[in-house]
Amino acid sequence: MAAKNNSGRMILTEYTFGQKSRDVALFYCDGMLEYLKVLPPEDRLAVGTILIGKCRHQVRNIPAAFFALDQDGTIGFLPTGDLKYTRVLNRPFQGKLSDGDEVLLQVKREPIKTKDYAVTDRLELAGRYCVAKFGAGRLFYPKSHHQSVKDVISSYFRRKGLCTEDGSLIGFAGYDLILRTKAQKLVDSKELDALYQDCDETLRALDSLVSTAVHRSCYTVLDKPSGWLGSVCEEIESCGFRIEECLTDSYRLYTEIQEKYRAGNTESDTPGNRYLTDAMTKAQDELQIRHYQDIQVPLSVLYNIPSRIEEALRTKVWLKNGGYICIEQTEAMTVVDVNSGSATRGKDSEKLYFETNMEAANEVLRQLRLRNITGVIVIDFINMAEKSREADILEFMKNKAAQDYQKIHIYEFTRLGLLEMVREKRGKSLRESINE
Repeated sequence: MAAKNNSGRMILTEYTFGQKSRDVALFYCDGMLEYLKVLPPEDRLAVGTILIGKCRHQVRNIPAAFFALDQDGTIGFLPTGDLKYTRVLNRPFQGKLSDGDEVLLQVKREPIKTKDYAVTDRLELAGRYCVAKFGAGRLFYPKSHHQSVKDVISSYFRRKGLCTEDGSLIGFAGYDLILRTKAQKLVDSKELDALYQDCDETLRALDSLVSTAVHRSCYTVLDKPSGWLGSVCEEIESCGFRIEECLTDSYRLYTEIQEKYRAGNTESDTPGNRYLTDAMTKAQDELQIRHYQDIQVPLSVLYNIPSRIEEALRTKVWLKNGGYICIEQTEAMTVVDVNSGSATRGKDSEKLYFETNMEAANEVLRQLRLRNITGVIVIDFINMAEKSREADILEFMKNKAAQDYQKIHIYEFTRLGLLEMVREKRGKSLRESINE
């Protein structure tokens, strides 16, 4: 849950790790650091990039294929158990891949630790209210849409000639169309023309991309995400925060934002800039960008950036009441241990343990967001005699986890009193980004 005053300031700056400088984005709300990201290098293949890769070799017993994604030999991993959506460009495809095949691929996940890029052959393009992807030519609705909303959309799409009564798309047999939850806003406001236009344009863009790919050489990038600024804004705002202002002491970043993201110069002809989320649109049209130029008090000193980054890398994190948590990242999972520390005030130890556990639960979720820790996470809270209070901790964490920009699945306490959770993988952790 964000602070009551959920407005804050985003800081963009260059920070030196060892001997290398990287761009860093931070977000402060009520003086508290709530978001921290080391931005990837410009030459990295971003998640969502669509390109033509070349099959280098296959491992039959997994089954999987490894692709070269660029001239430098960057490797991508593709599971090959199901190849019905594969588009091979250099020869007629008969259901089996061969070494040397040139295939349409989309980056699904950045390399993590010892793992290569993960890629998929089931391409998708995102519109503002929908997603178009390789499929069987069907229209799909989100679970949150009531049947009456589905009926209104279906009836309108049939009149426009986009689909049939049973949900089959007309003219787009090789693609599926998945509507986003927020498409209901257009139904409520009776703006169905905007919904139809977005769906039609997204499907046509994916179809055009596939048609164009046949005439392009291997390793060509056909589509890429619209940029880091919109992605950062979207992640911050999906956590329930509002960006009042963006402050940067880097003239390079300041001019880059002005040139690439401001209204009137959105580079609409470049790949990936056709479809913008609401946060990306705001980044272009509304975000107040200010160039910080006070040489007497550097931005890093004003916001204590070195200490904040160092704190986000420490194993031990202190709580306000004197307790602390220890965060240990291993190859298989992340383990968090909650300790009472110097929190010994008062005589009611059971109440003290519960309050420490609740404060720790709040801080753990904040640290997971700051450090972008993903995968399996196990939390060892302080043991409480009243087991019913575990339900209070569980409910609190589930409500708060719903406001993370990553999906978090929180499970029950085990018999040993451990809380198990999974935070979905998306990008590198803070430690991995810095270790690069």
